[in-house]
Amino acid sequence: MKKWTIPVSIMIILCSFSLWFLQDRFFRDKPLGEAEAISRIEELYNGQVEHIKKRGENYEIVFFRGGATYAIELNQHTQQVSNLKIKKPANKLLTEQEIRPRALAHTPGVIDSVTLTDTTYMVQIKKEDMVKKLTLDAYTGKVLTEVEVQQATEPDEGTSVISKQQAIQIALQQLNGEVDSVDYEKTEDGGYYLVEIETDKDEAVFQIHAVSGKVLSVTWDNDH
Repeated sequence: MKKWTIPVSIMIILCSFSLWFLQDRFFRDKPLGEAEAISRIEELYNGQVEHIKKRGENYEIVFFRGGATYAIELNQHTQQVSNLKIKKPANKLLTEQEIRPRALAHTPGVIDSVTLTDTTYMVQIKKEDMVKKLTLDAYTGKVLTEVEVQQATEPDEGTSVISKQQAIQIALQQLNGEVDSVDYEKTEDGGYYLVEIETDKDEAVFQIHAVSGKVLSVTWDNDH
C-alpha cells in the first residue's frame, strides 16, 4: 500500500463523520416535545389524551375517543404512529327511548324535542311557562348541563319575514326528508328556527334565521 493512501483514507473517514454530524445536528427534524405529541394525537384522532409517557424515542400515549380508550406509540423524530390498541371498548349509545325517562327523572314535564349530536343528547322539556334544555351524556345518561330558557312563541308576522312553514321549506331544500321537530328561539336580532330533518341515511338540525331565512348552521348526526 502506498504511503499517501493512508492519510487520504483518514481524511475521507473524518470528512464522512463531519458530514454525518452536521446533518444530524443541524438538518434533522427537531424531536417532538410532550405538548406537541399530545396536540398531534388529539388532532389526528379527534380525541383527548389522558396519559403520556416517553420510552426511548417513542411516546406511549393513552387517549379517549367516542367512549373508548386507546393506546398508541408516537415516534418523536418521524412522527409516525404505531401499535394502536383498544384498551377499553366503547359502551353502546343509549337510545332516545332510554334517554327520555332519564331526562324526565331529572326535570319533570313534557319533552318537546330530543337531538343526538355525537356523544350527547340535547333534550328540551316544557312545564307550564318554563322551558329547560338538558345536555345528557349519550353513553351514561348523566345530565351534563341544565339551562332554563324563556319560553318563546312563534314570531309575529310583523316582526319576521319567514314563517315556521317557510323555515321548514328552507331546511328541506338542504336535506329532503321527514321533519322531526321545529323550534323557535327568540333573540335580539330576530330569532331563529331549529328544524330537525331525518332521512334513511342522514339526520341534521338546521339553524335558520327567522328574519333573513339564512341557514346559520347545520349539525349532522354522524352516528345515524
